[in-house]
Amino acid sequence: MQAEGTDRIGGPPPRRRPLLFAVIALGVLAGLGWAVRSLLVSTDTRLPPVAVQTIGGQISAPATPAAAAPSAATSTRVQPPPVDMGAPAIEAPPLPTLEASDPEVRASLSDVLPATAQPALVPTELLRRIAVLAESFGRGKLLRDRLPIPSPTGKMQVIEREDRIFLAPGNFSRYDVLTDTVAALDANALAGWFNRYEPLLQQAWGELGTDGGTVRGALIGGLELILAAPDLEGEIELVQPAVFYKYADPALESLPDAQKLLIRAGPGNRAVLKDRARRLRDALARTP
Repeated sequence: MQAEGTDRIGGPPPRRRPLLFAVIALGVLAGLGWAVRSLLVSTDTRLPPVAVQTIGGQISAPATPAAAAPSAATSTRVQPPPVDMGAPAIEAPPLPTLEASDPEVRASLSDVLPATAQPALVPTELLRRIAVLAESFGRGKLLRDRLPIPSPTGKMQVIEREDRIFLAPGNFSRYDVLTDTVAALDANALAGWFNRYEPLLQQAWGELGTDGGTVRGALIGGLELILAAPDLEGEIELVQPAVFYKYADPALESLPDAQKLLIRAGPGNRAVLKDRARRLRDALARTP
């Protein structure tokens, strides 16, 4: 028999319960999604604000939430300045050969030596002459014929008293030109000049047939001899066995030529010469 519509009252209607569960599940999922999205937006400050396209075609950014605002420490942080790497170092031009070095060496020395020493630039083979001068200077000898330097002016002045001969104080001024020339030298500039031409000077040094050593070592050794010259006080007695005067004290007469020159130059000039020798020695010793 066919059932009437009233026969379904009191029993579960077919397919109506599963549909109700689906609607409830979708509602729960939507609520969870909204909660998760709200949590992410309110706590994750790493996400940049999303631009919104308006109807008029203008792009606007939503206001930054209060929780995402930068802190005071972040907003006042000073960015470090860019590192200045500086200009690239300029390489020195290549050295000439020893045989062809005179023009460049003469020009470079003219910028280093004072005017009173410019006559020393006239000869040829300057670096070879300087190497010879350095070799003799290291032993306390002065070779004026190899590289002319200012000579004492006038004749040697002495005082004769009771058949004895003494070095006259007026003799000291004869060495003023030499002292002024040395005092005008720039020790650092001269050391810089030496550093550039040291390879060629060492080559010329090797041609001398010396028993080892270096041209730098010879120069420093000669400067040390200058600094070791005795500082004498009082009268200095001389003798004249022949044409030239000699020191009456054998200990003084046996000193190297460079040290005896400083004695004849007098206390004032000697102090200046020693000061410049010390500066040049220190400048040469600072560089390898």
